[in-house]
Amino acid sequence: MSSFIYYFIPEDKDSIEKMNIFMIPKDYKNLRLNDIKENFPLPGNYYFRFKFEFNGKDVWIDFNNPNGTLPKYDGKIIMKVQRIAWENNNNNNSNENNENLFNL
Repeated sequence: MSSFIYYFIPEDKDSIEKMNIFMIPKDYKNLRLNDIKENFPLPGNYYFRFKFEFNGKDVWIDFNNPNGTLPKYDGKIIMKVQRIAWENNNNNNSNENNENLFNL
């Protein structure tokens, strides 16, 4: 089963009202931060924050555990992404997955 990952990059004038989406060929219940980093469709280095509900409020979580279960919001993985660098120096992100990129 494949999972759709929703994201926006505020610096690129993206918004949560019109998010981008990419697919990872793995069940969302088993996705980890490393899966996001390895399959993110844009080149460069990025920092990922995840939308989550905490005590009835919507919050953005700085999630740094590479093997932890990703936070979900309303059954979806929603990320606010910050670009650290255009170039990928540590090979955390791959540009090989652009065929999995969609724009909603």
